[in-house]
Amino acid sequence: MTLFPTKDSYRVGESVGLNCNEPGLMPLPRGMYRCGAKLTWEPPLPAGLRCTNENPFVPDSQCGLGQRLQGSRCVCVQRESCLSEPESLCVLNAIIDVAVPVSLCSFHAARCHGDPLLYMNEGACNPADITKLEWARFRAKMSSKSSAQLPCNLDTCYDWETCSASKKCQCKAARECPRTGEHMFCVKLTAQMTRSLTLCSTAALKCINQPFEILHEGDCSAGS
Repeated sequence: MTLFPTKDSYRVGESVGLNCNEPGLMPLPRGMYRCGAKLTWEPPLPAGLRCTNENPFVPDSQCGLGQRLQGSRCVCVQRESCLSEPESLCVLNAIIDVAVPVSLCSFHAARCHGDPLLYMNEGACNPADITKLEWARFRAKMSSKSSAQLPCNLDTCYDWETCSASKKCQCKAARECPRTGEHMFCVKLTAQMTRSLTLCSTAALKCINQPFEILHEGDCSAGS
């Protein structure tokens, strides 16, 4: 197995791919790896990296995303079928609460199986962007409380968001949110100010990075 482009050394920020020396074989899983500031490859080279003649998964046009035709029924593809696909998305794995890179095939297969993956962005994950990670964790935590779950390209928009013309979830302004709702939160905005806010309003403030503390779920008067 060799790196491409072929060079004696690589600078920080440069990316490489892998090729198999034997004809007819390809690396599994496929992907691109970037030389990081700590002089390590990002993401790390997979432990199971190998050359193989396995055929990558090809979606079936008769079935939904993450599915393939089996007999006369559409079934979820096996997650292992996607291992040869390049990682092109960053998602939050809500089980382990971390951002992970996945392929488009893996994302759809996992969603079909009911795995709790929350779309973050196309391209690589940025470990240094703590704000984006915290926002993804907040969305994941609050998603089950949302009355709206609107598909928007690869993402899903919730009560506090709208799907834009460019197919991206955009946060509503707090003033666009209703004043009452099924899910209320007692929120400490400043040392002297506590308010009862809807899920939509609470998330709208979180989206613009306004500092606050959720004291408890429910109206503030319910906790007094």
